[in-house]
This record gives sequence, structure tokens and C-alpha cells, in this order.
Amino acid sequence: MTDPSPRTETAVEAAWTRVWKSLLIRGIVLVLVVAALGMGLGWLLSGTTGLVGGAVGGGLAAVFIIITLVIMYFGRNLGLTTVAGLLGVGFLFKAFIFMIVIWRIKDAAWLDGTVAFLTIVVAVLGTSIVEAITVVKGRVPYVDPEAE
Repeated sequence: MTDPSPRTETAVEAAWTRVWKSLLIRGIVLVLVVAALGMGLGWLLSGTTGLVGGAVGGGLAAVFIIITLVIMYFGRNLGLTTVAGLLGVGFLFKAFIFMIVIWRIKDAAWLDGTVAFLTIVVAVLGTSIVEAITVVKGRVPYVDPEAE
């Protein structure tokens, strides 16, 4: 026989849900701003190749935010230490992606390398700042007295 009453979300789970939703909203705003500014300034400075360079940076900002969102979504019930460890691994994965992208586009003629590099740097710094602010302001309790 199953319990007819649905399981309610604990206070800690609700706090993680708020942090995740906050990161999602802030991440969307960041990606839109980085992409729009990168592509707009790139187009003004060097035409179509600058536009593409800005798009690459905006796309990388989206990838970085998505990585963190996935880690936080699947790790939200694993405990604070586990989530912190997963986010650390995610940071290393992002650094690896950053190096690969820079290495692959360094001689690309189809984009402005300077615009792409600067937009990517803004994307990296922006996602790091957004993630840090979101987690610091998240106020997730360490202990969940309601947990089963």
C-alpha cells in the first residue's frame, strides 16, 4: 500500500529551488546582455566577423550557465559539501572548455579573434560573478531538520 499524501518539500529543498530559479533568471539576463553587447559592439568595430565573434562569446556564456544549472539541479538533494565539490569540478570543466575554444578559434578567419576573446573573457567573468552572487545570497541552511 502506498501513502496517499504527497511528499512535501523540506525547507532546505525549497531554498535550493529558490537558488536554482534565481540562477536561471540571472543567467538568462547575463547571456542576453553578453551576446547583445558582444555582437553589437563586434559588428560596429569589425562588421560580420565581429558579430560572429560576439556570438561565440555569448554562446559560451550560455554553455557555462547551463553547466552550473545542471550541476545544481541534480545535486540539490545531495548536501552542501557534495554540491560544492560538483561545482568545483564544473569550474575545472569550464576552464577546459575555455582553453579548447580559444585554441580552436585562434586562427579562424570567419570571426574577429579580438572580439571573440574579449566577449569570452566577459562571459567567463560574468558567469563567475553571477554564480557567486546567487550562491552567497541563496541562504541555504546546512541542516535540514525536516529531512527523512
